[in-house]
Amino acid sequence: MPLRTSPRLTLFAGTITVAALALTGCASSASGSAADAGGSGSVSEAAAAPTVEVAALEPAVGALAGGTTVTVAGTGFDGATAVASVAFGTEPAQAVDVRSDGELTVVAPASFDFAEGAVPVTVTLEDGTVSEASADYTYEVQTPVDSQMAYAFTHWQDYNLAEWGVFEDNDCGNFVNQAMLQRGWEQSPEWYSDYATTGDYSFSWIRGNPMDEYYASRPDTTRYEFTDRSQLKIGDVVMLDWDPQNDNGVDHTQIISKVTQNADGTISIAMVGHTLDSTYRDLDNAVTVEKPGGTAHFYGIA
Repeated sequence: MPLRTSPRLTLFAGTITVAALALTGCASSASGSAADAGGSGSVSEAAAAPTVEVAALEPAVGALAGGTTVTVAGTGFDGATAVASVAFGTEPAQAVDVRSDGELTVVAPASFDFAEGAVPVTVTLEDGTVSEASADYTYEVQTPVDSQMAYAFTHWQDYNLAEWGVFEDNDCGNFVNQAMLQRGWEQSPEWYSDYATTGDYSFSWIRGNPMDEYYASRPDTTRYEFTDRSQLKIGDVVMLDWDPQNDNGVDHTQIISKVTQNADGTISIAMVGHTLDSTYRDLDNAVTVEKPGGTAHFYGIA
């Protein structure tokens, strides 16, 4: 059965040093002349305002998909006001662990839109103070998942027509499988496409249920159910069923582009894909608002 779709939607080795910068101010409070007052004027000092800075990272380079443990060294991390968050560019880091006033560790998040390049690392305290200086963390393609996701975010809307063509109104499987080739999978008689040149392809490349069966058959995949979100990671594949009551199987497929651990303990999943062209499409919204009553299962890719 063809994959059914919904309307189109365009939807970081070094050491960091943080120096505490004390700013001292003087305020004179003399009333009239010294003779009138019978002595010298009184002087008060303004309290030094603590600051937090970021100067270096170890390591300073990491994978697009994140997951690297980074040591951030410096000053101002363990003062009267606790560290509230650490960000790599616009993306919040995970597992922040303050070791001392001059060192903390974090797990780097994925690069936003899986773009290569340098982003600043900033520390924010609970009182709202943001680090005054920042070291840069450089993202680069390092892993098969990086290659998969860089491809997906390059071609989520700019389709690779010359190499793969497009299945009008039903290109989601075509797109996911293109990205899996970038991850390192190889075509076989059971799973292939030559659609752009000869028009030939396997049903496991383009149709929902045959694709589902092929993924289930591979030794490097693990099936997870809708409630197994703690097992999921960037690059895993989502198989969506818009109407499970009809028992007709998979209707749509996308790739996990973000896994977010929320403050309330829940996990949010975002997806990138074709047909309804998107980069961070929310899974829960898809199966409640877009397609009420829908569900999904997943393939964890080794």
